Amino acid sequence: MKGSKNFFANFSFLSFGLFVCFLAPYFILFKYFSPKFTISTEEIFFALKNSTWQAGTAAFIVTVLSIPMSQGLMALGSKTRSWVEKLLMLPQIFPALYSILIIFSLVNPFPMGTYGIILVFCVINLGFATLLTLWSTENKMGRMALISEVYGIGRLRFLSRIYFPALKADLWVNFFIIFIFCFSSFSVPLMVGGGRGLNLEVLIYEKIFVEHNWNMAVTLGFLQTLLIFFLSVLIFREQRRPKEVFVKGRYLVSFTGLVFVLVYLLLYIGGYLRGVTTSLAQVPFLFMYIWDLAAATSFTLKTVLLFLLMNGVLLILWLLDFIQRGRFNSAVHMISVSTVVTGFAFYLIFPVSADFDQTKIIFGMSVLLFPALFKLFLQKPIENLSHQINIAKALGISKRVIISEIIFRQLKTRLLAWASFLVLWLSSDYAIVKSLGIQTQTLGMISAGFLSSYRLALSYLISFYILVFWVLVMVLVYTAVKVIYVVYKKFAL
Repeated sequence: MKGSKNFFANFSFLSFGLFVCFLAPYFILFKYFSPKFTISTEEIFFALKNSTWQAGTAAFIVTVLSIPMSQGLMALGSKTRSWVEKLLMLPQIFPALYSILIIFSLVNPFPMGTYGIILVFCVINLGFATLLTLWSTENKMGRMALISEVYGIGRLRFLSRIYFPALKADLWVNFFIIFIFCFSSFSVPLMVGGGRGLNLEVLIYEKIFVEHNWNMAVTLGFLQTLLIFFLSVLIFREQRRPKEVFVKGRYLVSFTGLVFVLVYLLLYIGGYLRGVTTSLAQVPFLFMYIWDLAAATSFTLKTVLLFLLMNGVLLILWLLDFIQRGRFNSAVHMISVSTVVTGFAFYLIFPVSADFDQTKIIFGMSVLLFPALFKLFLQKPIENLSHQINIAKALGISKRVIISEIIFRQLKTRLLAWASFLVLWLSSDYAIVKSLGIQTQTLGMISAGFLSSYRLALSYLISFYILVFWVLVMVLVYTAVKVIYVVYKKFAL
């Protein structure tokens, strides 16, 4: 009885509703189909083996490389390092389209299939893995490197006896984080898989749109999402440990690792800039598609603005739930659900008509992108404000004031970054749009179409056009928010 009372005391209809919102695709699918467990073991084994091999190999490579590269960052001064860390995040937070474009132009001929997928996964995740290892080092090592240096035990003995034993668990966690991102990827295998790069997401896509074996697709998608959800809960669970003052020692500094970092950034950023500049000669050919581009721009702009509005509402509801319960909704762990299954659910409930394309994109992308980008940009900063929020609640300050004056006022930069990447991901996406069965061309679809037909120059130009579009939209949004805030403050007073 006591447990039952506690359950109802902690129960929140808002929290339950939000969680159900992000599970909506599966409720929709189970309404139409029943799980089917008769399966071609050869087919599923082949796809599962490919998914595990691609994700595992890429995760292993980037985790190993992240060790010297994280030590390379230790060689930089604080200001320089801060900028380099931001640059290292670009391949991870930029849509896969940009990484694929860069690799296609640098690696010729490109190895389509499993090895090409692994290569793209490594490029996308290497910078992020480096930062994960760096943060783990600073959290775990404390003064051990300096003490080891004072006692003169030598770099090799320090690494083998102290560094690796201390970071072993963290390196495993980093490995599985990258593994999850790669295992659930659809955009990369769809573009560079060829006929030999089949993975679980592509198999689900083929079951739906090629074989029309919808029951099997739903079953596979549900099992994949369940696996990723529980792995995410296990990996991202909060681990409380005493904070130690970190002191950098010579044994944690690697100038070879710094060279790796600089080469990686040079190839990524320099490769993209080189691709854009060499593609400028193809601008006259782009005018052949000017009307298609104008129509796609108009459609994408309207969709982006409505998408931001919906995610803004979701964010406010999410924060209200957090203020009420003191913890984030469990849906925050749904960072890598099946793109294909989610897209197919909204494809089913809305008519196959261009009139409903915006609605499908807004709902589908909100379910897929909101948890991941919230965890990336906002979760930790909001958790850091918990003490202020609790004091405000104790003083009887309203939730509206807590959200506007404590959270939004202090996290303006983070909120702008969160909104900006919602815009960029929607503008340049092609995989989610494809799984939604969209009839209307978007900017991402145009760029992906040129890329898949090896017209790299035109794809580069469209990708750069998307970046310009992104900046202009964010200027528009920022100006609108400033005006709304001024009006709000005027009437609030």
